[in-house]
Amino acid sequence: MARFLINFLFFLLPFATYWVFILISRKAEDRPDLKWSEAPFGWLIVAGLTLGVGSMVVAGIYTANTAGTDYEPARLIDGEIQSGTVE
Repeated sequence: MARFLINFLFFLLPFATYWVFILISRKAEDRPDLKWSEAPFGWLIVAGLTLGVGSMVVAGIYTANTAGTDYEPARLIDGEIQSGTVE
């Protein structure tokens, strides 16, 4: 669940950045006519997806690897199910 939230935050980052840009531009009176409804949503979505997928790739590369551990699946011994183990 935490990884999903982190990826979702990476997706929302371009939208938040553009929103801050609009606020700063309005206060500086450089471009007071900027509106959220005229935002480049296509580019924001592409940037958000790129950041989200990129964060998944980086997390997959740098997440602790459990190499050297073996999973032993559940077994049926004498009519009883013994759960699987990781050794």
